[in-house]
This record gives sequence, structure tokens and C-alpha cells, in this order.
Amino acid sequence: MSGDKSQQACLIPREMQPGMESVYVLRGDQTTVGRHPSNDIVLALDSISRFHSRIDKRGDFYILQDLNSSNGSHLNGERVTQGTINHGDLVAFGNVEFLFQNEVGPRIESDAPPSSFVGKHIVDFTDELPDNIGSSKSFVKAEDFERSKAKSSLSSSVLDKKADRGTLLRLNARLNALYKLSELFRDATSYDKEEAILQRILEIIFAAIGADRGIILTKFNKEAENLDVAAVKYRDEPIVSQKVQVSRTVLKEVVANRVGILSKDTTMDERFSTTESILANQIRSTIAAPMLIGDELIGVIHLDSSTKGKTFEQDDLEFVMIVATETAVSLHNMRMQKEAVHRERLAAVGETVAGISHNVKNILLLSQGGAELLTRAIDRKDLDGTREAWQVVSRGIEKIGKLVRDMLEFSSHKKAELSDVDVNDMICGTAEEIESQLIAKGITLELDLDEAITPQLLDGLGLQRTVMNLIVNSMEAITHQQGQISVSTKIRPDRTFMVIRIRDNGSGIPPEKMEKVFFPFYTTKGSNGTGLGLSMCKKVVEDMQGKITCESEENVGTVFQIELPISAKA
Repeated sequence: MSGDKSQQACLIPREMQPGMESVYVLRGDQTTVGRHPSNDIVLALDSISRFHSRIDKRGDFYILQDLNSSNGSHLNGERVTQGTINHGDLVAFGNVEFLFQNEVGPRIESDAPPSSFVGKHIVDFTDELPDNIGSSKSFVKAEDFERSKAKSSLSSSVLDKKADRGTLLRLNARLNALYKLSELFRDATSYDKEEAILQRILEIIFAAIGADRGIILTKFNKEAENLDVAAVKYRDEPIVSQKVQVSRTVLKEVVANRVGILSKDTTMDERFSTTESILANQIRSTIAAPMLIGDELIGVIHLDSSTKGKTFEQDDLEFVMIVATETAVSLHNMRMQKEAVHRERLAAVGETVAGISHNVKNILLLSQGGAELLTRAIDRKDLDGTREAWQVVSRGIEKIGKLVRDMLEFSSHKKAELSDVDVNDMICGTAEEIESQLIAKGITLELDLDEAITPQLLDGLGLQRTVMNLIVNSMEAITHQQGQISVSTKIRPDRTFMVIRIRDNGSGIPPEKMEKVFFPFYTTKGSNGTGLGLSMCKKVVEDMQGKITCESEENVGTVFQIELPISAKA
């Protein structure tokens, strides 16, 4: 890094991830953060939006501005739209957290947890405990844990005025872990992969507890009988893939009695005195905690340590029990959401099939009528009648072709091809293309374009088709004299979004139909439309991280508004 570092503010990652730098210096009056390569700070991570946040320097102050990101920008744990950053504050973009310094000093060592072991996990369940396991005092029943949750070591240690520095540091690590877990659970959705979330939970646990190995086992659903390994983490990554050995007896006790298990030191624990796998893996301390929803067990968190002198304590078990309970609730909610989404998708598929059937039926009726006329004309050897009948059949073929093309385009999962687009020039060109049709219908088109709009990174072809589609819709909605259509562009005062508005004084849309205007295969044009035009407009705009809305009043007119994020370099 060049320049006088002592006078430059910077962001230091709290946890290093692949592709990240150790320090990000804030240069100039504006620093943009996002996944897109055009940003000043590029974070190629799933939780980061293309244009996520902006940090403005105003005199001696730094202002964090969220750019309508999906996972939000956070300042000291609170989600903010805008906020002032002070020296020592924690700034998070999505799930990535940074320490803010307004003077760059010695590099702060990251307290990131060790890397995770990624690979195929082969489960080897081994018997490790005798039958009298349940008599040990190192078991915490779920109901006892719930009653004593408020008196856990997190709070009791804080109340202990004699707590030493080590205890306070451990408490701080636990509280930081719980904060990160709450952020993770809050942002988790049914679209997130369970395995990725559980892997992240293990990483957070490792940052708070000195474990050498962590395993999360889950049931796929409540009807499942067996627990399967969903996530595994090692403090020191194995050189080669190895079997994941888990005690069947420990799991059996956790599952059967809904208890948390702690062995502080397996070398001194008579329950493990004859266990070969414990000796072979040099395991010295272990914890197992049930993931419960009421009395329903959906998984187990299992931790162990093989480092001499690093043993788990009772407060470690209570902490893991808290994490296990909260993880169970989050996982349960995610699965419920996923089921709801699945049901909605099935309903949407039904509506889509119905829409396709309706469109195809109308086109087939047109083509069948033309085919009958064509047959009669041929039988009569009527050349003129044959030509007229063929035109009807040809229109049917053209309509079915357009329907197929629209369906293919609508269902396409291609990413938007972004390039520098002069939006005002694009709108002027679209107006010229449709000028003759507007004149033929006696419709006036007015343009009110904001000259301050500079070229933006957008899907040029998709946006041009969208604007053309909306203007054509407005033109078809005007059935009276003195028709007017206006197209305007402007930048919001906060300069984070640009707005395109298409307004007409046509027949408008009835209130009962407004909520369906963007639904696939919904059309008010009868057999003249496929019902995919506005759906494709919505898809194109949302692929550019934008939003499209509609306001309409019968016999007054309609306004479509497109909002698109301003490029980071704009």
C-alpha cells in the first residue's frame, strides 16, 4: 500500500476468508464495497451484494451508507441504513465483520477460527461407554438446562467480582460468538443450504471453545430414524480424508434421554478406561449436546479435544447447550419455510400450466378454424379463399412461435450481461423506433431525461426491451384521442438509485387486477397477448438488483416505475 498510512483509515477483517486482504485502506472521499469488480473493496462472497455499501469521508468523519443490500450493513451489531463510524467500531457487510481504525497502526492479528476440513465424511460409530453412563454427574437434562438457562456461566461469571482476566476474555469470546450466531440465524433463509449454515456454526463455536474436532449430526426430517453427519470441522486440518468416529453409546444416551454429556478428562474417567477408539484418537475431553424442539430431537452437536491440558468445563457444556437449542430452532424454522416455499411453488406450477393451456387452446382454436377454411377452399379450388385461409393458419403459427420464444426467455437462468449503458440515449433510440406507430395512433410521447445520469453498468438489451414493452403497453391502453405517454429519468437525492417512469393517460387497470399484473400468463389482452411481457420485465429489472412497480387508476392512466442501483463508479 502506498501513501502515508498513518493518516489513512482502514478496515481490518475479524475473520480472514479466501481472497480477502489483511487490511483495506479507505482512500479518497468515497469507498464502495461489494461483490462487483468495479468496487473499491471487492468481497467475492455469497452474503455480499453486487453494490453493497459505501463509506463517505466528510471532513474528519466517516459515514457508512447501505446501498439497499440483501443482507444489510451493520454497525456494532445493529443493522443500519446510514451511520457514523468511530475508531474501534465493528462494521459488518452481510456476514463479514471488520474492525474500523481511523489511523493505521501495527497489524492486528485476526482471531479467525482455524480452517474447516472439507471432504467426504465417512461415519464410523463406535461403542465407547459402559451401560452405567447415565449415573454420571456430567450429564445435563434438557428440562434442567432450560430452568437454569438464566443462571448459566455467562451471567454468573459476570456477577463474580473476582473474575480474572482470563475469565473475562473467555466471556467476551462467548458473547461475541452468541452475537455472531444471532446474526447468522437472523439472516438465514429457506434458500440457504443447511450444511453451509451448520459449518459456520462450528466455526463460531471453535472461536469460543478450544475444541480440536466438532461434528454436527442431524435428522433429515422428523420421521427419520438415524442421525447423519451434516458438518465436520477440525482445528488442524487432516492431510488425508479420514473416518469420522462417533460413539454410538454417547449418541444413544443423548437421543434416548435428551441430555447433554460432558467428560472433562477421558484419561481419568473410568467410563472411558477400556475404550480403544478414545485411546487411538488420543481424545482427552468431550461434549455432546442435543438439538431439541420441545421434546423432538433434530440433531446433536459433538465436540472433543485431544490437546493435553485443554479440557472442557461445565460452563462449556452449558454454552454448547445454548447453541444447540438455538440451532435447533433456526433449523426448524428454515425447514418450515422451505416447506411453505415448496407448496407455493407447486401452486405456481399449477397456475403456470393453466396459463399455458389457456394460451395454447386459444391459438389452436384460431389455427383449427383457419385449417377448416383452408380445406374447404382447396376442395372448391378457390385460390383466393385458400390464400385468406392460409393467412389465418399462418397467424396461429406465428402466435405459437412467439409464445414458445417468450416462455424460453422467461425461464432462462442466464445472468444479465452488464455493460456501460447510457440510459438516456437508450430511451431516445427506443422512442425513435416506435415513433411511426405513435404518430399513426395520434399519441404524443414526451421525454424528460435527467442529464446528470452517467453511463451505468446494466443489462442494456434487457432494459431496452423492458422500456419498449412498457411503452407499447401504454400505447395499446390508449383508445381515445389526445393520448399522451411520458418517459422520465432522474437520480434520487441520495444518489443510490436512478428512476425510470413511464406514464400514460390510457384506460388504466381495474383495482382487482392490479395485484396480478406481473404474474406469468396473466393478460388483459385476450388472445392478443401471452401474459409474459410484464413478467419478463420484472425478471430483467430484478436481475439488475432493481425493482419495478405499477400504479394505476381506471380511466385516468397508469405509471410504471423502474428503480435501478447507481453503479459504484458513477
